[in-house]
Amino acid sequence: MKQNPFILTGYNSPEYFCNRHIETNRLINAIENQRNITLISRRRIGKTGLIMHVFDQISKNKSLIPIYFDIMGTTSLHEFAEVFSNAVIRSISRTDSAIKCLLKKLAALRPGFSFDPLSGEPRISLDIRNEQEVSLSLDLLFSLVAENKRSFVVAIDEFQQISSYPEKNVEAILRNHVQQTGNIGFVFSGSKKHMLSEMFSQPSRPFFSSTEMMFLDVIDRREYFNFIRSHFSKRGKVIQDDALNSIAEYTGMHTFYVQFLFNRLFSLFKNVSSEEVKQSMQRILNENQPVYASYLNLLTIIQYRILRAIALEGAVESPTAGSFLARYEIGAASTVSQAVESLARKEFIQNESGQWSLQDKFFAQWIRSKKGLRP
Repeated sequence: MKQNPFILTGYNSPEYFCNRHIETNRLINAIENQRNITLISRRRIGKTGLIMHVFDQISKNKSLIPIYFDIMGTTSLHEFAEVFSNAVIRSISRTDSAIKCLLKKLAALRPGFSFDPLSGEPRISLDIRNEQEVSLSLDLLFSLVAENKRSFVVAIDEFQQISSYPEKNVEAILRNHVQQTGNIGFVFSGSKKHMLSEMFSQPSRPFFSSTEMMFLDVIDRREYFNFIRSHFSKRGKVIQDDALNSIAEYTGMHTFYVQFLFNRLFSLFKNVSSEEVKQSMQRILNENQPVYASYLNLLTIIQYRILRAIALEGAVESPTAGSFLARYEIGAASTVSQAVESLARKEFIQNESGQWSLQDKFFAQWIRSKKGLRP
């Protein structure tokens, strides 16, 4: 079966990775010159794909070993240590002897060993019973990597999650380990711009001014269009300019939504115009109708009115501006301000470069198509 070039999850190869030449080179330069870096982007913009692409490039250097793990689902330093230990196994300890060595080093934490039933990957669980053992687990894991003769780059995705851990001084603990590891470079990445920016830019925080800051934006439109045309052409398919422009309008060039639509279009049509885009977009909205409708149950009337107004506008600089409130008959500015904060906490909307917009571009399109829905 031929590969659909518009991949939705994971990383395949450079062939299916679009552009990001400047960002790729910048990350590689930082890693090879031992500068820790913080990578921040909106959700689903391609941050993790970029890290995987960079790791693919640097893997040609056998003396530099990449380690990646995502801590979004973790709730404590204990869970952080478990995710970290499994990332170490995947990267440097795949042989039986290496796994036995790792288990021996972690013996004080009563490690359990198994294989993931779905992926077949080796997995470790740590029986950590108190704060002292949490500290010991981190000491052992960082020293295990530091003792290796090779150099490493460790990418910790959704790093802002450590702010929610119940343990005290989590940032200081991890910062101390980062400072003491001479053969490890770090990429701290995440999608909560405000939280990560504060973590690395406030003088009172342990990670203050400790990394190079990098903000990831959408892929350049021209580069993305060329990538799309190339893959259609390679398979004897045609993509019309009006189709590309329609998708840019629907998605705002947001990577996930562009990929999702083109994955559908590529699989269904030989020749794609704006009409095929419209059909596919409507099909996607119909499929997700129950989900989008359920979102409304989470909102008050005023919250929905604001959400609908922002969706209809596309992006709004000031949701509390008098002209905006009057145009959509929303309500008093004080009430709106509270509702905007609530919508942001629930991750329905986001503020990027001073503009408020909906995070889910398809949900925004669904709201536009239902302008008369709910007062």
